[in-house]
Amino acid sequence: MREDRRHAVSVAVWLVLLLSLSSHVFASPDPLQERRSGLIGALQHLRGMAGKVAAGHAPHIEVRGCDRYPDGHVQHDVDPAQLLLDELAGGLDTGLACLSGQGPMGRLHPYHEYQAHRLLSLFESSRAKTFHCVDDSMFATAVATPPGGTHIDDPLYQQLRQVRFPAVILDTYRLGGLLSRRLDDRAYRDFFHLAEDQIFEHRNGQPLRLPSLHRYRDRRALLFHEVVHWLGHEHSAVRPDLAHLYETCCFGGSDYIHDDALNRRYQRQACDILADDELWSVAYNPYRQMRVWHHKAYDRLKPDMRADYTD
Repeated sequence: MREDRRHAVSVAVWLVLLLSLSSHVFASPDPLQERRSGLIGALQHLRGMAGKVAAGHAPHIEVRGCDRYPDGHVQHDVDPAQLLLDELAGGLDTGLACLSGQGPMGRLHPYHEYQAHRLLSLFESSRAKTFHCVDDSMFATAVATPPGGTHIDDPLYQQLRQVRFPAVILDTYRLGGLLSRRLDDRAYRDFFHLAEDQIFEHRNGQPLRLPSLHRYRDRRALLFHEVVHWLGHEHSAVRPDLAHLYETCCFGGSDYIHDDALNRRYQRQACDILADDELWSVAYNPYRQMRVWHHKAYDRLKPDMRADYTD
């Protein structure tokens, strides 16, 4: 009986969310597009204040420690924090349009339009959003703070404790494809096959950028991927991984795959998954959704893509 009551409550909450979204849809010809345009305009207004943006300047975004963004070198032609804001604006514009059915892939399931509504509401709120850069401090390219807080057992706890939710930490070494200086000499010799003079130059001069290390090209997609985690969506192999699906569908595949035909195929697969009514109509019930996810072999998308990674 208690399980039935809990299920009824979940269904009721899901219906309330859909009705809330429907009221927004019918209140205006295209309310999400208007809100998206307003957010992008506000971000562009911040461009002149990049690097010293503080809460109190809508949309309440702070960029800090990013003087070496994006690739670990000091930029001379454009202010690094300004570049980050431009790329954030581009990622939000593309991603939010895609989720609301205004992207090149057409309509997705209404569940994703509601996620766009949630993300817009977070950016429109008075809560400060922080984008914090580090240099060679973690082996992840970027990480977002989860809404429920960070546990001390998290491998990136030391980095995440420096910021409050909502925030994104970006490592400029990983973004730029630079080899870490934090490894020991044996790793440089045995794994990266560096000569002694290369190891010395790497430690004391310019860090090496090896062909085997990935250098991010579409940072707009990466930034959108990370802010999706602010909504509580986590990476998973047994249920829909929304951050990965959104990046693949909305931004044309994977930054790690250089073959255009492969990327178009994976983009279509991801968008088809995001449009599947059977999968998203049971989003209120994680266990039923997990069964659909596995039954339709949607859990093969990520492993198949990783098998085609170029670097």
